[in-house]
Amino acid sequence: MLRCFTQNNKKYKINNSLILLTSLWLLFLSQSNYLYSKENNYKNIKIDKKFKSYFMENMLLMEMEGAKVIRDKDGKKIIISVASTVIKDEAAKEQLRAEKVCKIKAIAGVVAEKKGIQVFRKEVLNERTIIKKENEKDSGESLSELIQVTQTKIEGISRDMPVVGTWRSKDGKIFFLAIGTMLDKNGDTIQEN
Repeated sequence: MLRCFTQNNKKYKINNSLILLTSLWLLFLSQSNYLYSKENNYKNIKIDKKFKSYFMENMLLMEMEGAKVIRDKDGKKIIISVASTVIKDEAAKEQLRAEKVCKIKAIAGVVAEKKGIQVFRKEVLNERTIIKKENEKDSGESLSELIQVTQTKIEGISRDMPVVGTWRSKDGKIFFLAIGTMLDKNGDTIQEN
């Protein structure tokens, strides 16, 4: 079937299959552009090939800090923990600091996932009343100061896990690091072949 349309006082005829083919092509381009733009939210992406598909299929894994446990269809458990820190400059010493900080934070994420987090909260209320007497007239003021301190504590032991990926935010100011491991159905670490 042919469709007709007019543009600039000229008549054009278009086949329906051409419209369908063009629509599918535009849909493909929009989807591939969407995937491309998602990957472009980060730069300097270096992810172990065994873990890359998990990160690329679910970009939230790259964005959300903390530990995640993924169960795949084969019964494997994939444990991934992501941490980040702000990069102050491009010096090698700063890169080393960022890697150390993120590795510790990522391990703490695994322990927190396994053992939980203890939260301590302390409130201190200091109140003072000052009374002044001038010319036989009393005046006063009351001062209150509330101090709230919240601390979190994570305590436990975790196996050391290898770094499975690093990347930076698009502007390069935030460094991300992921640690991870794969466990079989019995919970044993899957060794590299």
